[in-house]
Order: sequence, then structure tokens, then C-alpha cells
Amino acid sequence: MKVNTGAMVSIKSICPIVLFFSLAESLTLLKAPQHEDYLNTTQKFLESNIRDVTTVAFAQFIQEATYQEITGLVEQMIHYRDKCITNMQLPECSKKAIHVMQDKICGVKELSAKYRLSECCTNDTSERRLCFFQRKSAAVSFLAPFQVPDIEKVCQEYEEDQDAFLNHYIYEIARRNPFAFAPTLLSLAARYKEVSTSCCQEENKHECFHTKATPITNDLKEISAKQQHTCGILMKYGPKGLKLQKVVEISQKFPKIDFKELDTLLKNIPTMVDECCKGDVVHCFRSKAKIINYICSKQDSISSRIRDCCQLTVPQRGECIIFHSQNDDKPKDLSLRVERFTEGDDVCQHLHEDKENFLTEFLYEYSRRHAELPLSVILRIGVLYEKLLESCCKTENPKECYGHGEEKFQAVAQEIQLISKVECGYFQILGEEGFLNQCLLYLTKKAPQLSFQELISYGQKLVVSFTKCCPLGEEQQFACIDNMVGQILGELCGINKNRTINPSVDNCCKSSPAFRSLCFNGLTGDDTHVPQAFLPEVFTFNVTLCQDTEQWRKRQELIMNLARQKPLLAVEQVMQVLSDFSKMINCCEVEERETCFEEEHSKLYNKIEAVLRS
Repeated sequence: MKVNTGAMVSIKSICPIVLFFSLAESLTLLKAPQHEDYLNTTQKFLESNIRDVTTVAFAQFIQEATYQEITGLVEQMIHYRDKCITNMQLPECSKKAIHVMQDKICGVKELSAKYRLSECCTNDTSERRLCFFQRKSAAVSFLAPFQVPDIEKVCQEYEEDQDAFLNHYIYEIARRNPFAFAPTLLSLAARYKEVSTSCCQEENKHECFHTKATPITNDLKEISAKQQHTCGILMKYGPKGLKLQKVVEISQKFPKIDFKELDTLLKNIPTMVDECCKGDVVHCFRSKAKIINYICSKQDSISSRIRDCCQLTVPQRGECIIFHSQNDDKPKDLSLRVERFTEGDDVCQHLHEDKENFLTEFLYEYSRRHAELPLSVILRIGVLYEKLLESCCKTENPKECYGHGEEKFQAVAQEIQLISKVECGYFQILGEEGFLNQCLLYLTKKAPQLSFQELISYGQKLVVSFTKCCPLGEEQQFACIDNMVGQILGELCGINKNRTINPSVDNCCKSSPAFRSLCFNGLTGDDTHVPQAFLPEVFTFNVTLCQDTEQWRKRQELIMNLARQKPLLAVEQVMQVLSDFSKMINCCEVEERETCFEEEHSKLYNKIEAVLRS
């Protein structure tokens, strides 16, 4: 392979600190035109932001650790960096950054014991890396709730020491989003710095922060959820499963991209995702920068919509291209039908000669024609097409057989689109609270083993997805809902390994992302669940509920307790109980509320007993 010599010169000219930030990486993308300083630019960013970069890694490895404990580890890494600059020949200076960081964690015995890290620390480097990844938890209920800070105090701290202020912000968002990629977190932190600089000069600081910081928080939630889902795909389905997902996503975003260029990206993405997911922050930055530089160097052939993004600095331009740039327009000469795959005479020949590449190219061609379809639907169509060919190519007239492929593909899409349309109709009728109640019933019946906190969290995320997606046009809402629901189900199933919930749910979690949502929709309830003995106090309420500012939470707990007691309970029965609960709550507004409450509570309790006995 001919290597770009200009790039090699820039590698040699990098500061000696590069020994800390190991250069063991693939140069695959250097075959394409590159910005000459792509490596230097990324390297300089890493050197200038070593404190923040290592804070991300440590906070994601040990989410429970205090800021002071994380700061102590960061200081060790800076001391290590300085030592290696002084003497590059030291054996430990040739190690990869992630191994050094985990060495530092395991070297602090009090820290290892306090946070139960001994299992990871006794493994060798490769197993230890996976162990640290597997202990990451997306459910951060073990952390204190994030408090909305006093804005005046925020501005005072920001003005006193901007670097320390932003580093603490990075620590907080990293430990609460352990699967978010380091470049994303530092890109969001850069935006938060701009907001702080601007708003702390305003007279109405509160309003300014609310207006300008809320989009950053929303982006953090949305992007973190997407990256978390990507990590789950790679860990459960391997590079091949991730490749199929990225074929669809990239082809939909860049419909003008040539298949060979797409294939070049696909060869590099799994390594980058693996590094980013497992906390190898240095190589995550470098691999991602390499991919983004490749895309920016080919704007004419990949996309005309990314020019402004490509003018940004590391790491903002990567986040801009991936999450904020619009899908490019389809080539004008691109027909809706994939004729080559459903009308060609040589389809079976291609299938037999190079099945995997042929089916990947089908996904590419179908995806670039249908940006309106959800990821799971296109993957499902890909599976359908493979099975169709396997069947048709055994017949006397294969072309006649697979010639009906387009109608079958459309039928799959229309079936799921109808489901989304109906669900948005329900959402519009029920409103957010009513829809949340339905989601809690839906989830608890299928997975009564989950905690109240988990059920409410997943229910609220479903509500957020429908709140965002249903106001969109029919075509947009379809993909929006299905993609977001797929991410929520991926989190429920477990990111770094499959959870054991119950046989039915476990079966759905083991199915491919293409069919997971369909599998969940088909579940009625967990018929293997043995409820706890009936506890009267669980369904007992008194007049003190009138002082409770969270009556809605009591209503939600009632729904979940009913479904746990009887997972196969009919929706109508639950609605009857909720109606009586509302009548009881209405007593809080009358003059003789204690008498009213006693009467209505008695009716409610009798209704609950009757429903659970039926």
C-alpha cells in the first residue's frame, strides 16, 4: 500500500508527548486526500485538553467516584505525561493511554476497594478493558440527583476559574452518560463555555441560561442515547451487526456517496466505535477525527450539506456533521425502485458469488432511496430480501419470483407506518400524562420484574419520543418514533450484556434490532411471573395524600402495582380503578373531605380487590 508521505512527516514532527498518546493505529483512510495537518490538529487538541480528556475517561470508568478522587487520578496522569516527556525511553511510556489510566485506578488500593474494582483489576489488560466497560451503568440512580445550580454562584465560579468550572461540568456529564463518546462530551462542554461567557454578562442570567443551555442539555440526552445504542449494537452483534446499521444511517444521510467510499468508511467505523465505547479516549478522538477528515475531504462526492460543519474545529465539526447537518438531497437520476436487485437477470449469480457484499449493496441502494424509513424497517427489508432470494434462486424462474420484491418491501413499511400513525393518534387523545400511564401499564405487564424507577424512566422516555416525533409530518414521524423506541428498548435490554428479566422479554432482547420492537409489541404479559402475596397497605391511601404534591406519582405506582399483581389484567379494568382513584383525589377539594375520602377510598379498595380476584 502506498502511504501518504506528507502525513508520515507530520507524524514524526509531533511533540514527544505522543508516546503517551500511542500512535498504534490503522492508516487505511490515508489513501484518500486529507488535510495535511489532520493528525497534528487532533494531537494538539489532545495535548491542550489532557485534563478534560482524562477526566472523561476516569469519570466514565468509576461513575461513583467523587470529583476530588477523579481529580487525583487526573493529576497522576499529568505527572506521568511529564515524566515521559523527560525520559521517553522508560518502558511504561510506550503503553496505550487506556492501559495506563486503568493501571492508575487499580494502583489506588483504597479506591479499588471502595468501588469494588478488584474483579477488573486482577484481569490482564485486554480482559480488564472489557471488565471496566461492563461495569458502566446507564441507570444512574446510584448518583445523587443533579441539582439545578444557583446561576449567580455558577457565574461567580466561572469567572474565578473557567478551566476548573468547565472541568467539573465535564466530570458531571461524563459520569451520568458513561457511553457517550469523549469528543461529544467535550464538544458540548465547549458550547456550554460559550453560553456561560455570554449569559454571565447578561442582566437576566437565569433567562439567558434557560434559553441557551436547554438545547445543550437536550442534545446531550439525545446524542448520548444514540451512542449508547450504537455501543449496544457493537457489543451484542459484533462488527457485522454495527456495519449493517451504519450502512443504513450513512446511506440515508449521504445518498450521493459512492458504494466504494461507503465501504472505506465501514472498514474504519467498528474500530472507532469500539475505542469510544470502551473508554479509549485518545484513540477515540484520533479515529473519529480521521473519519471526519475523510468525509470533509470529499464534500463534492459525499455531501453538499456539510461545508459549514467542516469549517469548525476539533471536535465540534464531527458532532456537527453527524448530529446536526441535514440529510443531503437524493441524486436526481435515482429512481425509487432498486431495479438491479429486483429486475436484473444476474441477481442469483451475484448472490452466489459474493453474498455478503451483494446484500450490503442492496441495503445501501435501498437506504439512499428511502431516507423516510426507520432503521429497523430497512434492516427488516434486508432480511426479507435475503430470504426471498434464497427461495427464488431455487425455482425454475427466479426473476419472476423476486420480481415481486418491491411490493413486499412496501408492505413491510406500510404495516409499521400504520402502527406509528395509530400510536400518535392515541398520544394526541390521551395527552402526555394519560399516554405515560398507558406506557407504564404496557411495560409493567411485559416486565413486572423491573423496579418502579426503571419503569417510570422508560415510560417517560417513550413519552418524550412521541412528544418530539408526533407533531412531525407522517413520513418524518414514522422514522423518528421507530428509531427512538429502538434505542429505548436497547437500553432496557442492556447495553453491555443482555439482562435477565423474564423468558419472553429475554427472547425479544436476543432478537436482532430489526425485529426487536415487533417482538415487544407481540408480548401480552409475563405469564411466568408469580406476584408477591397481596399486601393491603400497597393499595391503602389516606387523607394525607391531599398534602402530597406528587399525586401523579401515586397514580403511577397504583398502575404498576396492579400490573405486578396481575400481569394479564385488561386495560379496561385498570382504567376503572384509575377512575375511582381520581374520584378519591377529588375529595381533597370538598369541605367534608375526610368523610368523602373514607367513602371513596372504600369504593376504590373494593374495586381493586374485585379486579385482582377476577
